Amino acid sequence: MTKKSKAVFIIGMHRSGTSAVTRSINLLGVYLGEDTAFVTQLSDNPLGYWERSDIVNFNGRLLDQMKKDWNTVAPLPEEWHKSDEIKPFRDELVEFIKNNFSDHQLWAWKDPRISLLLPIWKDALDELGIRSSIVFVIRNPLDVAKSLNKRDGFSYDKSFGIWFNYTTTAFQNLSNLTYTFIHYDRLIHDWESELRRCSSVLDIPWPNDDSQLRKNMNEFIRPDLRHSFSGMNELKSANAPRPVIKLYELLLKTTESPQPNKELNSVIGRLSSEFYSYARFFQFDMDRLWENGQELAELDMRLFKKHQQIEALLTSYSWKVTKPLRRLIAIYKKALGYNNIQSS
Repeated sequence: MTKKSKAVFIIGMHRSGTSAVTRSINLLGVYLGEDTAFVTQLSDNPLGYWERSDIVNFNGRLLDQMKKDWNTVAPLPEEWHKSDEIKPFRDELVEFIKNNFSDHQLWAWKDPRISLLLPIWKDALDELGIRSSIVFVIRNPLDVAKSLNKRDGFSYDKSFGIWFNYTTTAFQNLSNLTYTFIHYDRLIHDWESELRRCSSVLDIPWPNDDSQLRKNMNEFIRPDLRHSFSGMNELKSANAPRPVIKLYELLLKTTESPQPNKELNSVIGRLSSEFYSYARFFQFDMDRLWENGQELAELDMRLFKKHQQIEALLTSYSWKVTKPLRRLIAIYKKALGYNNIQSS
């Protein structure tokens, strides 16, 4: 792997348009992976997620190690990526990058969980001498909440909490990286302006002949797939928490320029510090809740396997063949008064 290799992170909250941005970056000529590597598209995202199954699996196992689900509203421990328990994951990640991206000079990947797990990815890329940059995707938290309510049944308050955690955590880890913000609604409204800005800030070459890019993007970006478009007034009317409103107001200003202003740095630093402090009140209960969830999931899996075994037995050849015999035994027992004897 050469020093010239460059990676692009696409980060942002779930349901924020990271899939659309990732595919747009891909159409600009950035390598994502072979077709077989991607998560299968589902009805809630008909244009595809454009995220690799192996990366999603890795990030999921890493969160499990820290007793967190993807929809956690609690921040990760400070300096978590430097602990001895995490070192095997970091070593695994270094090998993964070597094996999958070593032949590509410009490549990218996307998984919203990286908004929480950015430090370990930065460590791995630094170890390999790979330059990295960030596309930070923003969307109105109310639209995120509406989408998560429809897909997962989450309350708006839970979704606001997840959004706040993802956004503040990701921003706190942007130091020493080149990055730009992109608003999903603006990408849908004017993809060329947003994509050109990404190309300029991140030093991704724009094709001399962009006719094919224009054709692909005009076919890919479909405004009819955006089911919710809320403004700041709607967010306030939804009774969103004050820190969520304040953070989104600042992010809206930031998406108008390549780099954030000093006010954003200061406010997010304060919000994040307060968030970490208050989260300590609930960490014990959050850990217990996660452990109980794991136990329930294990019991559900055992129950599912039992049902499979019963279904296999009921549909087996031997079960069907012995059906007449079982009927005769039941009649015989009834004739002898076996059931009455048992009940007495």
